[in-house]
Order: sequence, then structure tokens, then C-alpha cells
Amino acid sequence: MDLGAAGALCLGFGFFMRILSSSKTTLRTSDLLRRAILVNDLKGLEECFENKEIKNPTVLVRGTVGSNSTVENSCLGVFIEETIALDIEKMNAFGSVEPESKTITVSPRDSLDKEKMKVVGLVVPERKTITVRRKEVPWYLDDGTTRVYVCGYQGAQGFYDTLKEYFSTEPITDVDCQKCLQVLEIGTYLTVVGRAVRDKDGARMIGQAYQFFNGHIQLDEFVTDLKSDLESDGTISLCVIALGVVLLALKII
Repeated sequence: MDLGAAGALCLGFGFFMRILSSSKTTLRTSDLLRRAILVNDLKGLEECFENKEIKNPTVLVRGTVGSNSTVENSCLGVFIEETIALDIEKMNAFGSVEPESKTITVSPRDSLDKEKMKVVGLVVPERKTITVRRKEVPWYLDDGTTRVYVCGYQGAQGFYDTLKEYFSTEPITDVDCQKCLQVLEIGTYLTVVGRAVRDKDGARMIGQAYQFFNGHIQLDEFVTDLKSDLESDGTISLCVIALGVVLLALKII
């Protein structure tokens, strides 16, 4: 490899690392955790509302998932999402889906309607992921001092990483179907960052969850490690970019 190619490769890799280290998601997570108020026990969440200058504070809470009920036909699930992945070998369409569509959502009634799966004869080497059902029941975090309900969590970063996954395979006509069931189960220990609010009855709750972590995390340590990683990645990316510039300069000379 000549100096020009090596220099271009270093520049490309360096800029890629730079963009990655300064991504909005990472920076938002770091900023969010720095602003979060650590609540050592859920009963102490009340103290966050005593400061009148902070309305609906962002807090970090921990506890075990619990609920007074579970999703129908689910042993421990308080939230379930079932998807099927279809390896289409002899079909050029699935229902009314456009061929270029990679992910679609259909109702449970329509998802496995074999009459809509018409073989046209053209091979389309695609995998389509279909959300078959998504169900939930109210759930809370419990740390032994009190219970705090959590709402507005499906769009939170890291939420789907806390779900258990169960896989199975079922044949459907000419399509191989892999089923995936993702479940938030009672008894799962979580760390949650979110906005603390009161419900209509005045009870404390997490009205909007922003970030989920599996298990117990130490806030200060996590923020320090995250900041250190960002700084290290930024320094390395600058060094790689500088190396790329030097190699290109040598090539020109």
C-alpha cells in the first residue's frame, strides 16, 4: 500500500472515530446522567419534589420490576413484543408490502393470513421483520421501601436491551418463519433515568423514562467512565487524522 492510500485510509478512519465519539446519542446520554438526581431509595423520591425551583426533576432510580398483573398468556411478562422474521425465497411480495420495505407492522389477525401470501414466481432474497403483537400492563419498580410506577418507557434508550428474548421457528408455506418474543419480566432489576412527576392522585412516579440499564449502576462512576471514553476516543481520532495528513504530505513531497 502506498503512502497516499495509507493516508486516505487514516483520514477516513480518523474522521469516522471523531463522528462516532461525538455522536448525539452518546453526548445526550452523558448530559442526561450529569443532570440526573440520584435517588438512593424510592421512598426518598419525595425529597426531589421539595425543591420548588426544580419542576419534574430528572432522577435516577433503581428497583425490581413488579406488577399486580401480567400480560395475557404470559407467565411473568409485564411488556411483550412478538416479531416474526420471514426469509422469502419464492415470493416477490408479502401482502401489500413494497419489495424495498424492510420492516412492516401488521395486526395479529392479518400477520399470518396465508391468503395474502401469494407466490408470484420471482425470487426476492429479503428478510422481512413483522411485529405481530405488542402488549403491556402497568408495572412499577420496588426496592423494599416503596413502589414507583414507570410510564412512557418504550422509546427510552436501552429499554429493549433489558428484555429477555425467546426464539422459535415455525414453517409457513414456502417461508421460513423465525419467531422472537421479547419480554420484560417481573423480578428484573433495573436502573432507570427519567422525569419524576405526580399522577392525578398525587402519587410519585416516573412519567417519562429516558434511559434504561440492566442491574445496578453507580452514577458517578458511570458518568466518569463515559466521559473518559469520549475523551480517549477523541484524542485517538485526532492522532489518526494527523497521521493521515502526514502520510499524504509525504506522498506529495
